[in-house]
Amino acid sequence: MNLWNLPTTEEEAIKLLMENRVLPKERYCQEGHLMKLYVGQRVQWNCNQRSCRKKIGLRNGTWLGDMKLNFVTAVRFIYCWSKEMVSVQFCEKELGMNHDTTVDGCSFMREVCVDSLERAESKKIGGPGTIVEVDESLFTKRKNNSGRVLLQVWIFGGLCRETGESFLVTVPDRKMETLT
Repeated sequence: MNLWNLPTTEEEAIKLLMENRVLPKERYCQEGHLMKLYVGQRVQWNCNQRSCRKKIGLRNGTWLGDMKLNFVTAVRFIYCWSKEMVSVQFCEKELGMNHDTTVDGCSFMREVCVDSLERAESKKIGGPGTIVEVDESLFTKRKNNSGRVLLQVWIFGGLCRETGESFLVTVPDRKMETLT
């Protein structure tokens, strides 16, 4: 996929997001009825059971729930973010996004990545005859960027050169007992 063949319609963007499991392909109402997706001025799931008639926005319950972009722009923003092409100027000029939306979108994408890494199943990587590159980073936070350090978090990450498998873990300190 490249920038030139990204979706150009809301329907195409929704289909792409569903294929990549960002949006659900089907939804059930609170009564357990299968809902139908309607794409119009509002994109929503509707329950067609006469006794129910519930409506739920397509974004509800997804990580796109707080993004206020149309689906075409959201897909383009996500693509550009993954390619590190999301300066405020670029997003304003090329995607029609304002400053605050761009900043919020970048912060949100970082949160999605952290959430994904935290949910990932931790497993051992490497083994005899394989090379695992390991790196460490210390993240600190100071109140108003001055004074004493309030919080320190160590992050260790590793990448197996041969298989491409990786890990990322947070640890309270670098003591030998912690790391073994």
